[in-house]
Amino acid sequence: MNNKLSTLLKNNLRVIPNFPKKGIMFQDIFSLIENPTLLKIIVSEIKKVVKKEKITKIIGIDARGFIFGSIVSNSCNIPFIPIRKKGKLPGRVYRKKYKLEYGFDQVEIQKDSISKNDKVLIVDDLIATGGTAIAAAKLVENMSTKKISFMFVIDLFNLNGANILKKKDYKVFSIIGAEG
Repeated sequence: MNNKLSTLLKNNLRVIPNFPKKGIMFQDIFSLIENPTLLKIIVSEIKKVVKKEKITKIIGIDARGFIFGSIVSNSCNIPFIPIRKKGKLPGRVYRKKYKLEYGFDQVEIQKDSISKNDKVLIVDDLIATGGTAIAAAKLVENMSTKKISFMFVIDLFNLNGANILKKKDYKVFSIIGAEG
């Protein structure tokens, strides 16, 4: 993306060392969204991807993906679909268990929320190792669509998640590159 824009956002991004554990450089996305001007800039960048890729549905990953995804969805007048953690969605759902560094987690999406003709953009605040993003893509693929792109505000490039997604032939977009 735009280097000037990336620099502006990086200069306003609060980084908290050793959170939630020693060695992690936590990228505090809330320092960007609490500034209405910066939030508008981020939303504008995501909307460019929606238009370019002719996206028909926005999927937000629980929970920070909901912030960006729902704003962009509303602004573009296209449906917003949540991917939630286990047990948070009513009705019939697809589930996908995935591995974390220190255990397992599970995400869910409501069945029949995506059709095979949809072009979806899965939105989240950042990409680290890619576990949650890959699980999200697998959920969407259960619904027969193979037209999946990803949008992250931050790519923690040293953790290689974006490259893993690209190797699986997903389109991946981000605004900021940072170390995690």
